[in-house]
Amino acid sequence: MDGSSRGQKNIGRIHGITAVILAGGTSSRMGSNKALLTVGGLPLVEKIYRTLAQLFREVILVTNSPEEYGFLPCPMVKDRYPGAGPLAGLHAGLIASREDRVFITACDTPFLSPDVIGMICSVDGEYDAVVPVGPSGKEPLQALYGRCCLAMVEQALEQGDGKLLNLLDRVRTRLVTPEELASIPNVELSFCNVNAPDEFAALIKNLQP
Repeated sequence: MDGSSRGQKNIGRIHGITAVILAGGTSSRMGSNKALLTVGGLPLVEKIYRTLAQLFREVILVTNSPEEYGFLPCPMVKDRYPGAGPLAGLHAGLIASREDRVFITACDTPFLSPDVIGMICSVDGEYDAVVPVGPSGKEPLQALYGRCCLAMVEQALEQGDGKLLNLLDRVRTRLVTPEELASIPNVELSFCNVNAPDEFAALIKNLQP
């Protein structure tokens, strides 16, 4: 069974939010482009795209090498701050989005959970960011951000600070706690990512029935 669909509920379309996939990393530990690793017969990034395309009207891929992703039927944009890390990807996504809020995720999360996404995107309140807390702590690469963050993002990038976790201390952030997430079956799988070949091999075992 595919880990992204375990316990999945019919949460329907998510309105007023654009999904953004960040595919700008160097994959240095993996030794190859991890977004193109095959998972269940699909490139990992395509698997993630398909999950998001079922939930959001607009999905954007942030990449500085769009020629590698011609198989994806979605808009692609480049970083305006190349080499500045995930915060630069968030910046590019916020600018390109037709909506005032974006849900961002990395390109290396094989078991991205629609239920986790739905919970994050349904949080009420005037927040600049909504970030889940997984087994390893805050998960800023599976989170919701508003365009109201843009000025703060640009200021951080101009100062050479590309860390998303630092941004969370500067904006109005709502944390989705482990207790809130506990009702979602296999929730920890949604936050698993792959950075090295041994991690990839271990996670692929979760695709077995």
